[in-house]
Amino acid sequence: MLMLHVRDFWYQTHCRNLETEEERQQEATVAEGAVLAWIHVEPHDLDDRVTAVRKTIKNLKWHARKVEVEQVVLHSFAHLAEQTAEPAASRSIIEEVGERLVSVGFQVHHTPWGHFNQFKMHVEGPGIAKVFKSF
Repeated sequence: MLMLHVRDFWYQTHCRNLETEEERQQEATVAEGAVLAWIHVEPHDLDDRVTAVRKTIKNLKWHARKVEVEQVVLHSFAHLAEQTAEPAASRSIIEEVGERLVSVGFQVHHTPWGHFNQFKMHVEGPGIAKVFKSF
């Protein structure tokens, strides 16, 4: 997982990359600060899903507290490791992470699932604004 403290983040769908998803056009801006999480779910995360979800949430909450934001953007990014879990399993884990963050007071945004997107973002400068975590 790569966590970025963004001042603002804009995305727009570019094209569908999973045949199971319908083509759609979506555009959104997340302003006023957020943690943008690029999440890669690996096959071993499915062996102990509870721990994978718990550690993801723990790290996101920690980073959000450090950079003093209450918004999180979750983005599936299957390019942070060599092995990737099946798309449906990855989606399920990322959705659970989002639901649990909402339950403790975070505002959560998801980039469009199964689509390539274009992005614009303003990443803050301090070192804590860019954190990679593997577990």
